Amino acid sequence: MNERMEQEINRTIALLQSSMPRRKSEAVLSQLLNIAKSEMNPLLLLALFFVSILCGVCLSKDIASPMVTIFCISPLPMLILFHRYVLHSNEPMRELEETLPFSYSEMLVGRAMLISAYMAFIFIALAVFLSHSAGENFIRLALCGAVPSTYLCIGLLILSALIRNQDGLSLAAIVLWVGISYCALVLPFDRFLILLPTSIYAALLAVGAALYGMCACKIKQGRRYSYAAGVE
Repeated sequence: MNERMEQEINRTIALLQSSMPRRKSEAVLSQLLNIAKSEMNPLLLLALFFVSILCGVCLSKDIASPMVTIFCISPLPMLILFHRYVLHSNEPMRELEETLPFSYSEMLVGRAMLISAYMAFIFIALAVFLSHSAGENFIRLALCGAVPSTYLCIGLLILSALIRNQDGLSLAAIVLWVGISYCALVLPFDRFLILLPTSIYAALLAVGAALYGMCACKIKQGRRYSYAAGVE
């Protein structure tokens, strides 16, 4: 390759970079949430809600204690939604989103936060039903359901941002959680959950929420500087 050809290639690259869309400001979170909301299937959300409540009530009556029940059941709808709307996104769509007003990373944060809000609704509803049917403390049940969901969401959010080839990631996460849930049902895990103070649950949730916010901000801002080959 001679010098003239190299100059032509560099000139072509510069022209292509200058023609790419440039973001003038960071995407507003409300916009990302509205777009993510338009992607969601209301029937799927409604089905997951009723299935989660039904499975939680049946499991707490016949198999496990309410604490183990909400610990095992509450993260499953989140894993399904991550598989459907985040991890199942194909590579062409990921590349396309990098040329649109909102990058893949920003849309990832919007989708994850909407799923998290839905999950909060799920484990609060589960806590209400289980506390009413089994007489357990509502706050302890809600915190017990929120802790594993929060940390699983953080892990999936980080992996979704770092791993481009996501085939099998959601399936592996679901299988892993089913295995953990099986161990929790077989082993005397309910004693551990019952003996754990409410303050510990609250502290774990507070730390998880802080980590979640930090990860979301980091991911949301990360692609702003690499977008269009680093041109802002």
